[in-house]
Amino acid sequence: MTSSRNRGSLNPIGRLRRTHYSSQLKPEMEGRRVTIMGWVQRIRPLGKLSFLLLRDREGITQCILHHKQTAPQLLETLEKLDNEYAIAVVGRVKREAQARRGVEIVPDKIVIINTAPATLPLDISGKTKADIDTRLDHRVIDLRRHENQLLFKIQHFTISRMRRFLEAKGFREIHTPKIVATATEGGADLFSVKYFEREAFLAQSPQFYKQLCLVGGFDRVFEVAPAYRAEKHNTPRHLNEYTSFDFEMAWIRDEEDVMQMEEKMLKAVFTAVQKQCAEELEQLGTEIQVPRLPIRRIEFTEALEILRNEGLKTPIEGDIPSEGEEKLYQYIKRETGEEFYFLTKYPAAIRPFYTMPLESDPTLTRGFDLIYRGMEITTGGQRIHEYDMLVEKLKGAGLDPEPFAFYTEPFKYGAPPHGGLAVGMERISMQMLGYQNIREACLFPRDRTRLVP
Repeated sequence: MTSSRNRGSLNPIGRLRRTHYSSQLKPEMEGRRVTIMGWVQRIRPLGKLSFLLLRDREGITQCILHHKQTAPQLLETLEKLDNEYAIAVVGRVKREAQARRGVEIVPDKIVIINTAPATLPLDISGKTKADIDTRLDHRVIDLRRHENQLLFKIQHFTISRMRRFLEAKGFREIHTPKIVATATEGGADLFSVKYFEREAFLAQSPQFYKQLCLVGGFDRVFEVAPAYRAEKHNTPRHLNEYTSFDFEMAWIRDEEDVMQMEEKMLKAVFTAVQKQCAEELEQLGTEIQVPRLPIRRIEFTEALEILRNEGLKTPIEGDIPSEGEEKLYQYIKRETGEEFYFLTKYPAAIRPFYTMPLESDPTLTRGFDLIYRGMEITTGGQRIHEYDMLVEKLKGAGLDPEPFAFYTEPFKYGAPPHGGLAVGMERISMQMLGYQNIREACLFPRDRTRLVP
């Protein structure tokens, strides 16, 4: 049997412990001994000096070695290094006004943790550009790029603040099944899976289950989880697996309560991102605008009239196309300076069967979308809470009520008025940070042709 001592000796880190990330190093720490760990970004020999740039998830730290003042074995280790070697550097912090963050490190120890080949599939520095497919083929290496670290840090922060906001409003986080017996929204856009002796499907959304949690007395719920759509799109704005941030709330008056909850959440979140991610936004070269409340509401029929006046050439058959969403955004931006707008009172023909119809005109619904910088990022609305109406609408959509009984039956027992929405996190990240392809805002995207990595 291999002893624990021998097993431990296989780890080149040994007893070293990282003390700081690069962003934590400050000029007032001058003289303090620190340990940082990361990858070699570049080595620059310059006469009697050598500069070692070490990159971690928070940025790049410059290490300086004066050849005459550096131990020979340390210089020997430096000679062995190459780009993307995983290393640890132990040394003292030194003030340096010309260095990023005003500090550099004078190493007294460099430990090679792991090596990398001389030829890499991608240029991590970004000096040599690669197309999106090449980058996604080598996504793990691509994620090391500082730009990607910033993007996903901001995405994490956005989701974290959305969670925090809803928790403060009395919402509970839930986790619903992702293997389901039937479609949430009907249609054929489902991925089927073999579930023992039966056919099952990957969930299009948690819609039925978050509603059932409200009927079960949970009152306010939210979920952050993958959703699956077998749509045969191959566009810069579609994914077949995406992260959906859903919430559902009971005892509402109508869909206006849901929209007000979302706009307050987005104002709080965007304010926090603007303030606490200011350095990351600056490095990405982008700015975000906190929405002013209330966000403009445009009824679907009003939107059609605006688009006619704006000269939309694409015919509208059913839902408003992406070109129309963009034209409406340009109109709102020109008229108000704002980047968000709600599209409301959607036609029943293009909304799911469970969407509450308008009492005054049953051909319209209490469903809405939220558009941000010309792209839909949210779909929501008030849901039907009356059993008879729900079954009637289900039949009207051409669906057999029997497979949906698990969903509809509980509505016989005093279901409260309720509504909710779903936010596509990749879309909101893409629009917030000004990316042109949604795949960039997804860690490991799944689209029509991509299943790996």
